[in-house]
Amino acid sequence: MTDKPDPVRLDVQSLSDTTVMIYEAIATLEFSGQRTSLRNIARATSLPEPSVDAQLADMARRGLLRVTEEKADDGPVYIPAQRGWSAAPEQAEGHRMSLLSGQAPSVPS
Repeated sequence: MTDKPDPVRLDVQSLSDTTVMIYEAIATLEFSGQRTSLRNIARATSLPEPSVDAQLADMARRGLLRVTEEKADDGPVYIPAQRGWSAAPEQAEGHRMSLLSGQAPSVPS
């Protein structure tokens, strides 16, 4: 038997406030097109990097997050293991700001 719970069956009420805050920060960073690295997540949550790092490791172990192979100077990228909460689960990024700012999108002629 595995020690990894099925993320679909994980009771959200069992998550700490810190875990929920980190998960929401990851979703928000991802939606806005920013890298979901340790440094960016720590900055978004205003938590110390060592605390965020420990939480990220626990969240990955519990099946809430996946750690991607994408690496850069700021380390790996963390993504939600499930996207079922999204209206468009296959789409991580949101709308481009130019479309929301009142500017008409450019149309090729």
